[in-house]
Amino acid sequence: MKKKVLLDTDIGGDIDDALCLAYLLSQPLCELVGITTIGGEVEKRAMIADAICKADGMSIPIAAGADYTLMPSSLYPTPDGAKHLANWHHEKSFVKNKAVDFMRQKIRENPHEISLLAVGHLTNIALLFLADPEIPKLLKELYIMNGVFSKELEKTMEMPISNWNSWVDPQAAAVGCSCSYYLWS
Repeated sequence: MKKKVLLDTDIGGDIDDALCLAYLLSQPLCELVGITTIGGEVEKRAMIADAICKADGMSIPIAAGADYTLMPSSLYPTPDGAKHLANWHHEKSFVKNKAVDFMRQKIRENPHEISLLAVGHLTNIALLFLADPEIPKLLKELYIMNGVFSKELEKTMEMPISNWNSWVDPQAAAVGCSCSYYLWS
């Protein structure tokens, strides 16, 4: 049986998220039910995800997400990979702030079947859990790539490097991690 996966990503900067998407697309036991984007210039991030899907011959629903963090920040990461979009076929009609409604719909249509994989900061996830507190209970699984939580490591490494996804939006990380408690209760 295929695992239904919903990917929330800040694709377009470092190569890790693109590799994650390529891996998911190549897995015969993975049914990628959708992709949402987070971070600065979320529409361009959605275009990058779509270009990768199209290059693999796949048509996956994609929704651009939040273009901000929960608390105002001067930090605004941009997808450097977007400069190569002219070389790849992709959709161009993405609109930001659509991810929460998209994720909510997919999860409610497939209760206890969706594995939510968040490989960017957790702003979309926090907004989803705050908008619909029942969602964590409707997920099959939640996987987050949200850094390292260790005071010792923080003393030896620069914070953004050791803990980027939680550092860039700590309020979202707190909401996402605390709401996910329902997965285990």
